[in-house]
Amino acid sequence: MKAFSERNPLTLAIVGISVLVLAFLITFNVDRLPVIGSGQVYHAKFGEAAGIKPGDEVRVAGVKVGKVSDVTLDGTQVDVAFRVKDAWIGDETTAAIKIKSLLGQKFLSLDPMGREELDPDDAIAMSRTTTPYDVTDAFGDLS
Repeated sequence: MKAFSERNPLTLAIVGISVLVLAFLITFNVDRLPVIGSGQVYHAKFGEAAGIKPGDEVRVAGVKVGKVSDVTLDGTQVDVAFRVKDAWIGDETTAAIKIKSLLGQKFLSLDPMGREELDPDDAIAMSRTTTPYDVTDAFGDLS
């Protein structure tokens, strides 16, 4: 067996850098790992995005249970993908985009209902989602 000082320094440097890069990638993508990640991904369809964005909180009964992971346009609807951990989401769950602060920060509020658990491949339909009434629209209605 070779002594540590007799080993190839180039090989040691490559292995060391590879381990550091792998640790870095795992650290910053831990939410996406299936076993220790941050929960199951679900989708909800909305008529408008209402200012919600990736990273915003997902709450059930005021308790944070996850976060919004993506907001995309799906035809004439907005698809909001979100992760939920340690919370039951039923097949008749309703979702609402609500205002969190006076500065306009939003969160996704879920009201879990139904008898069966929601299949992650089935989105919460637009008929069971609502968006907040915007202050700009309110001022426009006054005129």
